Amino acid sequence: MDLHYLEYIIEIANMHSISRAAENLFITQSTLSQYLSRLESELGVNLFERRRNEMTLTPAGKLYVAACEQMLQQKRELYNQLSDMGQAKTGSFSVGITPQWGAVAYSHIIGKFYESYPNVTVKVMEETASPLIRLLQDGELDMAIIPLTENSSLPLESILLQAEELILAIPKEHAKKLSLQNADGSFPRISIADLKNEPMIFSQSQTTIRKLENQCFAACRVTPKIVAEINSHPASLVMVEQSIGSTFLPISCATTSDRIVYAHAVPTVQWFVVIAFRKGFVLHQSEKYFVSLFQQLFGGPHYTKE
Repeated sequence: MDLHYLEYIIEIANMHSISRAAENLFITQSTLSQYLSRLESELGVNLFERRRNEMTLTPAGKLYVAACEQMLQQKRELYNQLSDMGQAKTGSFSVGITPQWGAVAYSHIIGKFYESYPNVTVKVMEETASPLIRLLQDGELDMAIIPLTENSSLPLESILLQAEELILAIPKEHAKKLSLQNADGSFPRISIADLKNEPMIFSQSQTTIRKLENQCFAACRVTPKIVAEINSHPASLVMVEQSIGSTFLPISCATTSDRIVYAHAVPTVQWFVVIAFRKGFVLHQSEKYFVSLFQQLFGGPHYTKE
């Protein structure tokens, strides 16, 4: 079932440009332009409005692209169903992950997945949580691994993978001047209010961790002293080791260092990791196994392949 020409129009719509779309599709600009001209002539309507540096969909174009996306999705679902029936272990699905933390989690399970399903294509898109949710809502992703704040609402089908605490990584020299409270566990505790003069390394805006960082400081009526903004946990820890400032990170990302003191924040800061699905998405054998590997990674139930 050859529907690849439908992808031509979708790519033009996404790129707002024939030249950029042609580059992504690995075809010449003239080939793509000629195809679009023939299609519009056949349909008797313009699918795009041509402007100086941009192409935008006309109402007819929006209708056409929506139909193309629906047909391509139906094709994928049909192929996956046929694969299940024939035990051929072929097909494809798309998954969204966050660039830093999600990419690390994905790297831990994808090898095992391909051992069982070497002919299934997993299309990966890296984005922060908010864009991933929008892509799911628009039907452009099949599933996504998303960390959420406690008060986030996700109007999609989802499975909770883990509630994880975010702890503080503090330079050892800074920790000597802070009011750390000994605790029964492995890490001491520190009140967010006591960090009012501590240089802080925050995640960049629009990330889930940044939202939680902002919320916990605001709740304690403290204005954070932000000296750097970066999304990479390994890079943040290097900066902590250099005594540039303290940072939040998932407890699973903590690494041993004699120049860092880890501490639980008071009040506790945590995020909720979910795997969410687009509306109407039907999981087949390969997708069920993929999801189960994430559940196993986070300590949940494991799906056995049939």
